[in-house]
Amino acid sequence: MKAIVESFRNAQDMLFSALEGHDSDAIFRASTGLSEAATRLGTIEAGDIDHDLKPLLSEADELMQAAIYRLRFLRDHSATRLQILAGFSGSQTATYSVSARGR
Repeated sequence: MKAIVESFRNAQDMLFSALEGHDSDAIFRASTGLSEAATRLGTIEAGDIDHDLKPLLSEADELMQAAIYRLRFLRDHSATRLQILAGFSGSQTATYSVSARGR
């Protein structure tokens, strides 16, 4: 059980490193690894968690919240950059959004 929790924690570290590096390929790989680790973590029953693992799980929860905030920041930063680029070109910036595909 401890190995599963530590694997999840290591996957979080990989995601944070990728986010800090602004490397989309690394972010995708780290997200996939984190998803797999979360699936394994989900196999643990709440009643079976050792008392000494609870601080590690609490830390993991705090890190997940921090990752969410970081992803929101990057999304907003990217959106702002796209808006600036659209202003320079005088038209809408091509993205993967539904409105861009309708042109």
